[in-house]
Amino acid sequence: MAVFLLRRRLAGFTLIELLVVIAIIAVLIGLLLPAVQKVREAAARMKCSSQLKQFGVALHNYHSSYGKFPPAYKDLGSNGPGQGSLLYFLLPYIEQENLYKMGGTNYDAYVGGFASLATPAANTVNIYLCPTDPTVQPPPTWTNGWVVGSYAVNNEVFGNQNSPGNTSNFDGASIPATFQDGTSNTIGIVEKYARCNGSGNLWAHGAWNPAWEPRFNTSSNRGPTSKFMVQPSPNPAGSSSCDNVRPSSSHPNGMNTLLMDGSVRYLNAGLDANTWWFACTPSGGEVLPADW
Repeated sequence: MAVFLLRRRLAGFTLIELLVVIAIIAVLIGLLLPAVQKVREAAARMKCSSQLKQFGVALHNYHSSYGKFPPAYKDLGSNGPGQGSLLYFLLPYIEQENLYKMGGTNYDAYVGGFASLATPAANTVNIYLCPTDPTVQPPPTWTNGWVVGSYAVNNEVFGNQNSPGNTSNFDGASIPATFQDGTSNTIGIVEKYARCNGSGNLWAHGAWNPAWEPRFNTSSNRGPTSKFMVQPSPNPAGSSSCDNVRPSSSHPNGMNTLLMDGSVRYLNAGLDANTWWFACTPSGGEVLPADW
């Protein structure tokens, strides 16, 4: 009988032993969770970088076809009721030909078509959404029907260079004329929250309001103060640290950036604001400092 009782006691766990095991499991989970989160962020950052590289290929294919890059936006005026952003003009080069054709009629000899204020709005272009952007879901559309995106173009490159920061039409930058500083030293496309401080980054938008345009370095804020933000709070106006006319990254400690040679660079959050600005200007004649 005594042997039987001893075996029963050895076969089970005491309450203290069970609590110790639970505590050990909790510690292991606590150690593993940050590692899993880092792996997920690394994968998302890699996907975001890959999307930017696809934009680079699309831009250079466009340049091969037309001898120049698409403009930050094109307003057709009397030729049509709408206006198109650079991201709209890239649609045929990222396998979105059908969506591009929805934009309008071929009134424009420059590229053909315009981004209607309504027709592209029912369509989400997944490549225009950064997987770590906390503001794209749910759902990935803005309240007035426009489709949001997580990227913005550099107005210093694609905007009106005869009137810096201007929102008027520009017929496109070209290689090598525009890039006296070199394409590898010039920023082209960056990350920008889809929603920020009560406004949205609308990929098909033209030049109606800088707070809604998929570009930066416009007349509302250009120069060193246009430097990107890292993980700002995207909350509505009044409780947000997000500036809706500046680039913004959801990645820790930096931002993915497409350079005009088609390469992607991860810019560190500690980058000097003047270095940022020098890299934004395609022909400023500046020598990029060591922190670049």
